[in-house]
Amino acid sequence: MATIRHIAIFADDPKKLADFYTRIYGMKITGESQGDVWVTDGYVDVALIRRKREGAPKGIHHFGFVLDEAEKPFVYDEMKKLGLEPTDPRADGTGVDRPFVEDKGQDPEGNRFDLTSGKRDMEEEKKLSAAKYERASGNLVG
Repeated sequence: MATIRHIAIFADDPKKLADFYTRIYGMKITGESQGDVWVTDGYVDVALIRRKREGAPKGIHHFGFVLDEAEKPFVYDEMKKLGLEPTDPRADGTGVDRPFVEDKGQDPEGNRFDLTSGKRDMEEEKKLSAAKYERASGNLVG
């Protein structure tokens, strides 16, 4: 059964929010990268993400489902039937810093969510990203 395992919040100062949630609610910091901070209560992770654009709204941006491998084909097929086929967020040029998401999707009203069945191998992601960059810049044949 799909479970919601993370919520992403856009913020001006993710570190300040992390300090708030750890100090007041006892959450634990589980990771930091490029100014973003991840905290957890042990059940749900909260990704505190620095707003990249001035006009981007602050607050809850998306949530994330963890799927069992066995249910993934059904979920993807049903979404595709509704014209809501999940896509790879790396195609947006967001780099390799997405360890907990394989695909992204949206519901019929446009609410965004991530889909994953586990954590990505970040070393492999870095290699793939470097090769993609080199192909795009014409430095790699293949």
